[in-house]
Amino acid sequence: MIRMNHIRPKNLWIKYEALTNGYFFSLKWEDQCLVIKQFSKHENQDEQKIIPGDEEWEDFWHYLDEIKIWDWYEEYRVTCADSCVEDDEWEVDIIFGDLKVESQGANSYPPTFREFLKAIEELTGIIIEFIQQD
Repeated sequence: MIRMNHIRPKNLWIKYEALTNGYFFSLKWEDQCLVIKQFSKHENQDEQKIIPGDEEWEDFWHYLDEIKIWDWYEEYRVTCADSCVEDDEWEVDIIFGDLKVESQGANSYPPTFREFLKAIEELTGIIIEFIQQD
């Protein structure tokens, strides 16, 4: 069980861009809240601040443990030749207690990336426009 006084991250920075589609999403832990920036070709830039409750944080950390985010490689990159969506980039930098992940990629993802985005959506209530071809 996570102790309540240690339930917040030391650092949390997430960025996802689908440049071809004009989509951008970022999430940052700042001043004891999550600052979300999101925009696309179809919507104006939007910034929101969210303060998740203890239960949401507990669920989030538990889910990150389940998907083994702490074992992600530092970098995932591939050059596309009709087999992937080009010009998408992402970055994840999270420090929680003694756990840390710094990972980034372009046109390539860890196997549990979709599950990670789902965890972010559940924590924030924000839908992320993830575009990936299988």
